Amino acid sequence: MGEMKWAWVLFVAATLALLIRLAMWFLPTPGWRVDRVAKAAEAISAPLSGPSNGEMPTSEKPSEEPSPTKSKWWNAFWMRDMVPPSPPAPVAEPSPPSPAPAVPPPEPFHLRRVRWGMSAADVRAAEANVPLRETESSATYAVETLGFPCLLTYSFAEDKLVRARLSFSDPLGVDIPPLSVAQAQRRFLVLREQLSERYGAPIKKTQALPRDTSDLQRCAQKQGELAKQYDAEIAETEKRLKQERARLQERFKHWPNAAEMVSRALAPYERDLQDLKQWKKEALASAEQSRKSIQERQAADQRAPLIATMTARWTSARDLHDIELRLECRAAVPRLDVFYGATRAAPDKCEMSEL
Repeated sequence: MGEMKWAWVLFVAATLALLIRLAMWFLPTPGWRVDRVAKAAEAISAPLSGPSNGEMPTSEKPSEEPSPTKSKWWNAFWMRDMVPPSPPAPVAEPSPPSPAPAVPPPEPFHLRRVRWGMSAADVRAAEANVPLRETESSATYAVETLGFPCLLTYSFAEDKLVRARLSFSDPLGVDIPPLSVAQAQRRFLVLREQLSERYGAPIKKTQALPRDTSDLQRCAQKQGELAKQYDAEIAETEKRLKQERARLQERFKHWPNAAEMVSRALAPYERDLQDLKQWKKEALASAEQSRKSIQERQAADQRAPLIATMTARWTSARDLHDIELRLECRAAVPRLDVFYGATRAAPDKCEMSEL
């Protein structure tokens, strides 16, 4: 009977240990549960080390304490999968770089270092150079824009800046050098490209300059009139020659060498008539050449017209100012200018620029 009780105790202990083992496989194992399971395992292991006479340990009889070596082995065997692994040591994240010092936003300007509505004194303070010419309503400076020498003229109304102009050619050649047509056209293209990058696509307009034919027309007209005059002189000379021939023939009709005498007397008249006819021929040829040249120039105007004016306007810039780039080639020395006109908008986003 005692052996059956002992076998029953062993069966219950083994079953309980197996259930605890399975529970540890499928359930998380917090620290407090590990301690309780370890104590329960020690309590169960106590009867296994009791007396061999088959008596059940009672509460009055203290159970035999397991040896330290056995207890450590038992706990290590049953609890090796129940203790959660220690978390990995946290990796120290690199500290973020210190923020760069804040850069103050650039001061807004309309043109160079000026704003529309500035007083004349403020505009003079913004320009480092001394003005070439100065009045109550304007101030002109010699500056460089995109590496090109130019004249900068500010215009004021009621002591407020309202207009500005950049002139890249001086017809008189006093303040800056004059430009040839090719130089002016090349700088026009450079300025238009730079302004387009800043203000967007412009509205372009080109006016052709017809080639001058006035001299040729006057020459053709003059030679035509001269040919008519020669016709009158030729007719008059032929009439006089006919009269003089009749008179000489009557005079020398009894002479043995009458024909020779008449021919000698009429030789000056015949030379004059021949010269008049040659001059008329040359006048007609010159008039024809002039008319041919006029036709060639008119054809050239159709094929490759000469540029009279080239303009570009930026309507997208009207929130800041009216701006126009203009090239004039009608005069002997071309003019190249950029015109600025004030608007009511404030320069909240316009940074400093040469244009």
